[in-house]
Amino acid sequence: MTENIVIKTEPAILKISPFGFNKYAQDYFIAAEKWTKNKEYSPVPYFLYCRTIELGLKAFLLAKGEKINWIKIRLGHDLTKTLKRAKNNSLYDWVETTEEDENQIRIANKYYKTKGFEYFFILNHVTGLKNLPKLEIIKSYAEKLLTGIKELINSINN
Repeated sequence: MTENIVIKTEPAILKISPFGFNKYAQDYFIAAEKWTKNKEYSPVPYFLYCRTIELGLKAFLLAKGEKINWIKIRLGHDLTKTLKRAKNNSLYDWVETTEEDENQIRIANKYYKTKGFEYFFILNHVTGLKNLPKLEIIKSYAEKLLTGIKELINSINN
């Protein structure tokens, strides 16, 4: 006679959102890296690196226990607010962030949160280019952020 084997398991809780946000952040970073090979001015790499930073910071916040609805409603696409919230959740324990990093993120945020890198605004191209953030610093911070939070993201469900 065949005996029925019953295995009882406890419910599992997996925090998938930080992984998803982090994965998208990495994808935007890769796209920006490919785009920056073009030497002419374009808002595209600015947008892609800023999106990398936004999603990376949000992945960090989710990993630290913030609720996704709170993040969406309270932070929106505001890099400055998101960075501040991440700092309040001990971001600096994971990612070295210089004063210049923060300054360039604030400059980028003026364009990013108002869709200045996504939509064509003639005024930005006529007068605003000299006021853009330093792309190399934005890129460098995006890379530091992804590298710095990698261990935290990977440790969530281990």
